[in-house]
Amino acid sequence: MQRRKFLKASTFLSAPILFKGIPIFAANSLESETLNTLARSTANCGKILVIVQMNGGNDGLNTVFPLDQWSNLYNARANILMNQSSVLPLNNNIATGLHPSMPEMQTMYNNGNIMLVQGVSYPNPNYSHFRATDIWFTASDSNVSLKTGWLGRALDTIYPNFPTGYPNATMPDPLAIEIGSTLPFCLQGANVNMGYSAPNPAALINVINGITDPAPNSDYGHELTFLRLMKDQSNVYRVAIQNAYNATQSQTATYPLNNSLGDQLKIVAKLINGGLQTPIYIVNHPDSYDTHDNQVDVVDKTQGIHASNLKILSQAIAAFQQDLVLMGKDQIVTGMTFSEFGRRIKSNASNGSDHGAGAPVIFFGAALNTNPATVASTQYPVPGMIGSSPALPVSATVQDQVPLQFDFRQIYSTIMQDWLCMTKTETDAVLGGSFTKLPIFKTIILPLELLYFKGRAEGSVAVLEWATVSEKEKSTFEIERSSNAVDFKKIGLQPGLGSGTNHQYLFIDKLPLSGINYYRLRQVDVDGSFNYSQVISILFIGKSAIAVFPNPATNQITLQVQGLSSSCFVQVYNALGNVLIETNTQQNSSQTNIDISKLPKGNYFIRVSTQESVTIQHFVKL
Repeated sequence: MQRRKFLKASTFLSAPILFKGIPIFAANSLESETLNTLARSTANCGKILVIVQMNGGNDGLNTVFPLDQWSNLYNARANILMNQSSVLPLNNNIATGLHPSMPEMQTMYNNGNIMLVQGVSYPNPNYSHFRATDIWFTASDSNVSLKTGWLGRALDTIYPNFPTGYPNATMPDPLAIEIGSTLPFCLQGANVNMGYSAPNPAALINVINGITDPAPNSDYGHELTFLRLMKDQSNVYRVAIQNAYNATQSQTATYPLNNSLGDQLKIVAKLINGGLQTPIYIVNHPDSYDTHDNQVDVVDKTQGIHASNLKILSQAIAAFQQDLVLMGKDQIVTGMTFSEFGRRIKSNASNGSDHGAGAPVIFFGAALNTNPATVASTQYPVPGMIGSSPALPVSATVQDQVPLQFDFRQIYSTIMQDWLCMTKTETDAVLGGSFTKLPIFKTIILPLELLYFKGRAEGSVAVLEWATVSEKEKSTFEIERSSNAVDFKKIGLQPGLGSGTNHQYLFIDKLPLSGINYYRLRQVDVDGSFNYSQVISILFIGKSAIAVFPNPATNQITLQVQGLSSSCFVQVYNALGNVLIETNTQQNSSQTNIDISKLPKGNYFIRVSTQESVTIQHFVKL
């Protein structure tokens, strides 16, 4: 692994967009099979993942306190351990408490918006900051070095001709956005740095306001100004990010002052509110968690460097979550924290702690599996926590570590399958092996048990039809529509017909949008849980319309045309622009079946040409 060479080289190759002095790195394409698959599936899934990196190795035992191990904890770190009475208690979890600098996250936990995953690490952990970070970024074994990250490995496999043809109508926005730090190794592709980075972000152009930092009044300065201008104008995602950032939001949360992490998350919230289709965001805590000395104040052990870091974290995440609620998108966004390792059980003589192994990962969001009734009789019955307090020895030595309970790749596997709608086969391929999922999310977002879900155009209206294999009692169907396959809005409600099989439903959208209309079903059960259907699309152009269904499809797609005055020439081509199927429709034929059984799995486009127009729609072959 040549991480240091990468960091040294990449900082001089590109520069970030700045929002009020905060650098934003926009990856033109995710450099991994992992996140390319995530981004593709998110078009049907509509989910967003926010990753908060806590650089330096967070002391999990001074963040999430094992109250049921207190005497052993005191024996190991009396010089840095606060009084037990200072620890913040948690509802329905008498064995666990939070640092007193985290009252906002205590409230979130008590409200069901925090999930603690205890003892996260991997076999044979590495205690070097660089190497441990690489392991988390690449999802590798500790004895294996990979040259691309788990947010990498994309251009040569998914988009081999990039950047030709991107952005496009199918994916007009960045697939990942990194804010607030030099570009992490996870955004390094096999041959090129696909991000937007800089050695000194504070000195670069604020693209949003079109302002440049002053340059010397000399030939060199004039050249520098010109290069800065060309760099920003050549950023293909600049306008999309600016438009999303500047979109109106009726209500906004109050973010903490002098909190860089909060400033970063505020930017993420504005981009999400503005409809940016980016499924992955990465933000960085501004301060180091490498607390070898002065981790706590010698007089008041509730204070100190670590307490300040946790205060920044808690206030920023709480404001971000409130912002998501105000914009009505809290159900589609989840976040997680991670640090490259934890700290040792035993403290050192410098009022600090040294590099260690396991530590908790904290998830935040409204879609977590934290309902006490739901988890009561499961393997992990404590609401808001997976795993148990770390087992601590009575007299810990400097060699003792927080024991491994969960491999961090179990978390990645869970995110990919249960949040971002990937299959187990896709997930195993990305991770290079199979890792058991964890019950982090309250709902597994999978297609409904449908016989079919299809749509067609009849004149100026869209007709949606579906039939169910089975239903729960008192469930309802919410019909949702979107213009971009990401931001869906409810346009109708259909009560379920109750338990039974082969129920059929019909819904008419009397006012479809001009252009492509994406539709999906959201089945809501009486307990509040829900599932999504696949997404279908119908294209309206004036009085004519084109529909392709089912989408995704396996063996056959049906092309429906409505209101066209001539026959159509139909082409199916792949993401590289290679034409794979060509056919003609008859002038009076409203439907044409197209055999796609021999096509490999992936993304395809269907191009319909008439004397009057040319239209293109996207579909997925499963």
